[in-house]
Amino acid sequence: MNIVKTNYLIEISEAEMAATIELTAPLFMFMILVSAMTTINPQKIRSACGANILNIVLKSPITFMKLVSESGCAAETVEKYVKTHINNNLIYQKKGKFRILYSPDLKIPQLEFYELMLNPTIKAIVLILLKSKSLSQVELVAMTDKSNPSISRGLKLLLDKKILKRNYHAPFSTYYIPNKKYIASILAETNPILANNFEHFDLCYPKPSIFLSVFQ
Repeated sequence: MNIVKTNYLIEISEAEMAATIELTAPLFMFMILVSAMTTINPQKIRSACGANILNIVLKSPITFMKLVSESGCAAETVEKYVKTHINNNLIYQKKGKFRILYSPDLKIPQLEFYELMLNPTIKAIVLILLKSKSLSQVELVAMTDKSNPSISRGLKLLLDKKILKRNYHAPFSTYYIPNKKYIASILAETNPILANNFEHFDLCYPKPSIFLSVFQ
Protein backbone atom coordinates (compact mmCIF):
# COMPACT_ATOMS: atom_id res chain seq x y z
CA MET A 1 0.00 0.00 0.00
CA ASN A 2 1.42 3.37 -1.02
CA ILE A 3 1.60 6.02 1.69
CA VAL A 4 1.05 9.69 0.99
CA LYS A 5 2.61 12.30 3.27
CA THR A 6 0.53 15.45 3.66
CA ASN A 7 1.59 18.95 4.72
CA TYR A 8 0.13 18.24 8.12
CA LEU A 9 2.52 15.29 8.82
CA ILE A 10 -0.36 12.79 8.61
CA GLU A 11 0.24 9.65 6.59
CA ILE A 12 -2.75 8.39 4.62
CA SER A 13 -3.10 5.85 1.84
CA GLU A 14 -3.68 6.79 -1.81
CA ALA A 15 -7.14 5.23 -1.59
CA GLU A 16 -8.01 7.38 1.41
CA MET A 17 -6.66 10.43 -0.39
CA ALA A 18 -8.80 9.67 -3.45
CA ALA A 19 -11.87 9.15 -1.29
CA THR A 20 -11.22 12.46 0.47
CA ILE A 21 -10.91 14.30 -2.83
CA GLU A 22 -14.06 12.61 -4.15
CA LEU A 23 -16.03 13.71 -1.07
CA THR A 24 -14.70 17.26 -0.87
CA ALA A 25 -14.74 18.14 -4.57
CA PRO A 26 -18.57 18.61 -4.79
CA LEU A 27 -18.50 20.75 -1.65
CA PHE A 28 -15.70 22.86 -3.10
CA MET A 29 -17.60 23.37 -6.36
CA PHE A 30 -20.76 24.25 -4.42
CA MET A 31 -18.84 26.89 -2.46
CA ILE A 32 -17.54 28.39 -5.70
CA LEU A 33 -21.08 28.47 -7.13
CA VAL A 34 -22.54 30.12 -4.03
CA SER A 35 -19.73 32.67 -4.03
CA ALA A 36 -20.45 33.52 -7.66
CA MET A 37 -24.18 33.84 -7.01
CA THR A 38 -23.72 36.08 -4.00
CA THR A 39 -21.20 38.38 -5.63
CA ILE A 40 -22.96 41.74 -5.71
CA ASN A 41 -22.47 44.26 -8.44
CA PRO A 42 -22.89 47.69 -6.78
CA GLN A 43 -23.55 49.35 -10.15
CA LYS A 44 -26.47 46.99 -10.86
CA ILE A 45 -27.94 47.69 -7.42
CA ARG A 46 -27.70 51.44 -7.95
CA SER A 47 -29.33 51.13 -11.38
CA ALA A 48 -32.14 49.04 -9.88
CA CYS A 49 -32.68 51.66 -7.18
CA GLY A 50 -32.89 54.43 -9.75
CA ALA A 51 -35.55 52.58 -11.75
CA ASN A 52 -37.49 51.60 -8.63
CA ILE A 53 -37.49 55.16 -7.28
CA LEU A 54 -38.82 56.48 -10.59
CA ASN A 55 -41.57 53.84 -10.77
CA ILE A 56 -42.73 54.63 -7.22
CA VAL A 57 -42.93 58.40 -7.80
CA LEU A 58 -44.71 57.97 -11.13
CA LYS A 59 -47.54 56.10 -9.39
CA SER A 60 -48.52 58.90 -6.97
CA PRO A 61 -47.06 61.75 -4.89
CA ILE A 62 -44.78 60.69 -2.06
CA THR A 63 -42.59 62.18 0.67
CA PHE A 64 -38.84 61.66 0.81
CA MET A 65 -38.89 59.45 3.92
CA LYS A 66 -41.69 57.29 2.52
CA LEU A 67 -39.77 56.99 -0.74
CA VAL A 68 -36.71 55.73 1.17
CA SER A 69 -38.89 53.22 3.01
CA GLU A 70 -40.75 51.91 -0.05
CA SER A 71 -37.71 51.74 -2.35
CA GLY A 72 -35.51 49.95 0.18
CA CYS A 73 -32.56 52.09 -0.95
CA ALA A 74 -30.23 54.16 1.22
CA ALA A 75 -31.27 57.77 1.81
CA GLU A 76 -28.21 59.15 -0.01
CA THR A 77 -28.96 56.89 -3.01
CA VAL A 78 -32.58 58.07 -3.11
CA GLU A 79 -31.43 61.70 -2.91
CA LYS A 80 -29.00 61.16 -5.78
CA TYR A 81 -31.53 59.56 -8.13
CA VAL A 82 -34.30 61.99 -7.22
CA LYS A 83 -32.05 64.87 -8.30
CA THR A 84 -31.22 63.02 -11.53
CA HIS A 85 -34.88 62.36 -12.33
CA ILE A 86 -35.82 65.97 -11.55
CA ASN A 87 -33.02 67.30 -13.79
CA ASN A 88 -34.30 65.04 -16.57
CA ASN A 89 -37.86 66.39 -16.07
CA LEU A 90 -39.14 62.91 -15.25
CA ILE A 91 -40.51 63.88 -11.83
CA TYR A 92 -41.16 67.10 -9.93
CA GLN A 93 -40.81 68.30 -6.38
CA LYS A 94 -42.82 70.64 -4.18
CA LYS A 95 -41.20 72.06 -1.07
CA GLY A 96 -43.51 72.63 1.89
CA LYS A 97 -42.94 73.94 5.39
CA PHE A 98 -42.03 70.59 6.90
CA ARG A 99 -41.46 68.20 4.00
CA ILE A 100 -40.65 67.82 0.32
CA LEU A 101 -43.10 66.06 -1.97
CA TYR A 102 -42.16 64.28 -5.17
CA SER A 103 -44.74 63.66 -7.88
CA PRO A 104 -45.10 62.72 -11.55
CA ASP A 105 -46.44 66.19 -12.32
CA LEU A 106 -47.09 69.58 -10.76
CA LYS A 107 -50.85 69.56 -10.27
CA ILE A 108 -51.00 71.90 -7.29
CA PRO A 109 -54.52 70.96 -6.03
CA GLN A 110 -53.58 67.28 -5.97
CA LEU A 111 -50.27 67.93 -4.23
CA GLU A 112 -51.90 70.19 -1.63
CA PHE A 113 -54.59 67.57 -0.98
CA TYR A 114 -51.98 64.83 -0.62
CA GLU A 115 -50.03 66.98 1.85
CA LEU A 116 -53.19 67.70 3.85
CA MET A 117 -54.00 64.00 4.03
CA LEU A 118 -50.63 63.29 5.65
CA ASN A 119 -52.19 64.78 8.79
CA PRO A 120 -54.02 61.91 10.59
CA THR A 121 -56.77 64.18 11.93
CA ILE A 122 -57.52 65.74 8.55
CA LYS A 123 -57.44 62.32 6.90
CA ALA A 124 -59.97 61.00 9.43
CA ILE A 125 -62.28 64.00 8.88
CA VAL A 126 -62.18 63.68 5.09
CA LEU A 127 -62.73 59.91 5.06
CA ILE A 128 -65.66 60.13 7.47
CA LEU A 129 -67.32 63.02 5.63
CA LEU A 130 -66.93 61.23 2.30
CA LYS A 131 -69.21 58.58 3.81
CA SER A 132 -71.59 61.04 5.53
CA LYS A 133 -74.00 63.77 4.54
CA SER A 134 -72.88 66.25 7.22
CA LEU A 135 -71.58 66.09 10.78
CA SER A 136 -71.01 68.50 13.64
CA GLN A 137 -67.65 69.09 15.28
CA VAL A 138 -68.88 67.27 18.39
CA GLU A 139 -69.77 64.22 16.30
CA LEU A 140 -66.41 64.27 14.55
CA VAL A 141 -64.59 64.42 17.91
CA ALA A 142 -66.57 61.41 19.13
CA MET A 143 -66.06 59.42 15.94
CA THR A 144 -62.34 60.04 15.48
CA ASP A 145 -61.13 59.95 19.10
CA LYS A 146 -59.23 63.16 18.32
CA SER A 147 -59.22 66.13 20.66
CA ASN A 148 -61.62 69.03 20.13
CA PRO A 149 -58.79 71.52 19.36
CA SER A 150 -57.28 69.07 16.85
CA ILE A 151 -60.62 68.64 15.04
CA SER A 152 -61.15 72.41 15.13
CA ARG A 153 -57.78 73.06 13.45
CA GLY A 154 -58.45 70.36 10.87
CA LEU A 155 -61.86 71.79 10.00
CA LYS A 156 -60.41 75.28 9.63
CA LEU A 157 -57.71 74.07 7.23
CA LEU A 158 -60.24 72.15 5.15
CA LEU A 159 -62.59 75.15 5.06
CA ASP A 160 -59.71 77.42 3.98
CA LYS A 161 -58.87 75.00 1.17
CA LYS A 162 -62.56 74.92 0.18
CA ILE A 163 -62.71 71.15 0.59
CA LEU A 164 -65.46 71.52 3.20
CA LYS A 165 -68.43 73.80 3.66
CA ARG A 166 -70.29 74.68 6.85
CA ASN A 167 -74.02 74.63 7.56
CA TYR A 168 -74.93 77.22 10.19
CA HIS A 169 -77.90 76.07 12.22
CA ALA A 170 -78.74 75.44 15.87
CA PRO A 171 -77.67 73.85 18.07
CA PHE A 172 -74.46 72.99 16.17
CA SER A 173 -72.93 73.90 12.85
CA THR A 174 -72.33 70.92 10.62
CA TYR A 175 -69.68 70.29 7.99
CA TYR A 176 -69.87 68.50 4.66
CA ILE A 177 -67.95 67.93 1.42
CA PRO A 178 -69.85 69.74 -1.36
CA ASN A 179 -68.17 67.92 -4.25
CA LYS A 180 -67.56 64.37 -3.13
CA LYS A 181 -66.90 63.04 -6.63
CA TYR A 182 -64.11 65.56 -7.18
CA ILE A 183 -62.48 64.84 -3.80
CA ALA A 184 -62.82 61.09 -4.36
CA SER A 185 -61.11 61.47 -7.75
CA ILE A 186 -58.20 63.38 -6.19
CA LEU A 187 -57.96 60.74 -3.48
CA ALA A 188 -57.76 58.04 -6.17
CA GLU A 189 -55.08 60.00 -8.03
CA THR A 190 -52.90 60.80 -5.02
CA ASN A 191 -53.42 57.65 -2.95
CA PRO A 192 -54.83 54.84 -5.11
CA ILE A 193 -54.36 52.13 -2.45
CA LEU A 194 -56.32 54.13 0.11
CA ALA A 195 -59.01 54.95 -2.45
CA ASN A 196 -59.43 51.31 -3.48
CA ASN A 197 -59.73 50.14 0.12
CA PHE A 198 -62.07 52.98 0.98
CA GLU A 199 -64.73 51.75 -1.43
CA HIS A 200 -65.06 48.44 0.45
CA PHE A 201 -65.78 49.84 3.90
CA ASP A 202 -68.93 51.26 5.42
CA LEU A 203 -69.01 53.91 8.09
CA CYS A 204 -69.83 52.36 11.46
CA TYR A 205 -71.54 55.24 13.24
CA PRO A 206 -70.98 56.44 15.90
CA LYS A 207 -67.62 54.74 16.54
CA PRO A 208 -65.89 53.80 13.29
CA SER A 209 -62.62 52.87 15.02
CA ILE A 210 -62.23 49.68 12.94
CA PHE A 211 -63.02 51.62 9.77
CA LEU A 212 -60.41 54.29 10.53
CA SER A 213 -57.71 51.85 11.63
CA VAL A 214 -57.57 50.45 8.11
CA PHE A 215 -56.29 53.76 6.80
CA GLN A 216 -53.60 54.57 9.37
